[in-house]
Amino acid sequence: MATRNPHPPAAPGTDLLDERTRRVLAAIVRDYIQGGEPVGSHAIARRPDVDVSSATVRSVMADLEEMGFLTKPHTSAGRVPTTRGYRYYVDALLRVKPPLPEEREQIERRAHEATQLDALMTNASRVLHSLTKHAGVVALPRPQSERLARIEFVRLREGRVLAVLVARSGAVRNRLLTLPPGPVAELDQAANYLNSLIEGLTLGEAQTRVRTELERDRRELGALQAHALALGAQAVQVTGSSVHIEGQMSLLEDKALAHDLAKIRALFRALEEKEQLLSVLDRTLEAEELRIFIGAESGIVEPDLAIVAAPYRMRGEVVGALGVIGPTRMDYSRVIPLVELTARTVGSTLDSTEDS
Repeated sequence: MATRNPHPPAAPGTDLLDERTRRVLAAIVRDYIQGGEPVGSHAIARRPDVDVSSATVRSVMADLEEMGFLTKPHTSAGRVPTTRGYRYYVDALLRVKPPLPEEREQIERRAHEATQLDALMTNASRVLHSLTKHAGVVALPRPQSERLARIEFVRLREGRVLAVLVARSGAVRNRLLTLPPGPVAELDQAANYLNSLIEGLTLGEAQTRVRTELERDRRELGALQAHALALGAQAVQVTGSSVHIEGQMSLLEDKALAHDLAKIRALFRALEEKEQLLSVLDRTLEAEELRIFIGAESGIVEPDLAIVAAPYRMRGEVVGALGVIGPTRMDYSRVIPLVELTARTVGSTLDSTEDS
């Protein structure tokens, strides 16, 4: 079963490959993914899906190298795929493998075990790492896209208030606020008034609604309403998302990384800061479909990495993204359906949580 094209078309000219060249390229990529060693012409010629002489394979490999699909890492006759080679393989040649029943069961069980949103995201990143042996990454639902169930206030000392925002997904976000000047309103009443305005809205919509109410003629607002809106304006400010990563150490098992300390340090620094990773996942959210980033396409410092990411939905709306980070020679045919299934399972679990 061929996967759909989840990214921009391959570079111009790649559609000129004939069927024999495509078979040779696919065989080289698959062999390199499985073995991690440069692939020679004799190994490819013996494959029944290629079925041509070694001399013909050598000629095709030379053509593919000239076009930028393969490279020769050293003086041996073996070749390895380039980023362009992987991209063409994923776009035009890949055949995905449906998850095994036991893999499906494990994904669903780990999702259903979670009773809180944070646990669901942690379990999703862990099961992706467990099944793929690569790093699993899950971005929590974007705050601006979550629908609010309610807001609560807890009075603290020295003019401070803790705002507790509860989303329909079960996510809970706490924000420390400063009491606005003026009479101190009853916080329960302030919360009730705000809830009448923002219940069921996304955080972004709530921000707009509160701002609109504040811009009304102040003479139309009572003291309680004005005070509640001033608190609400602080509470519903849109902030960034957070990310769970599981299994970063698996990246060290790739030969291209394991012997280069500078690459390792730069990669782990980028993953620790998470900003670059969030920007990649945001691109998946904008596309609203599975995306595959190979090498420099992700913008993350390490060119030997690939990221397979898919959005997950709540009530049909894209609210977050998850995926796998691994070497460019990851087994895309297996990783892609596992990421897609995990995203669907997270979404269905969020839907059931909202219904309960």
